[in-house]
Amino acid sequence: MTLLPVVAWTAATLSELTAAPLRHYCRLHEPLISDRYAAAVDWTVCRDSAEGHRLDSQTIQQICAHLQAMRTPKAQAVHTALIRLTGTP
Repeated sequence: MTLLPVVAWTAATLSELTAAPLRHYCRLHEPLISDRYAAAVDWTVCRDSAEGHRLDSQTIQQICAHLQAMRTPKAQAVHTALIRLTGTP
């Protein structure tokens, strides 16, 4: 069992992504939930950037911590892109 955040990617804000409730998932569902979270992060950051919203470094650090714990290639790719985009360690 893996503890992962749960989000509805179409309605996510960066604040919702950091405050997403954590739930336990089995190995079968872990990739689906991880990729859904990564897609939500990707979509939200793109949307917010296009709208001129500033990315809060503390929020980005929390999101990066979630992504870093995920094992899917998509989650790791979004994590790497977010670090490069924001310079967040």
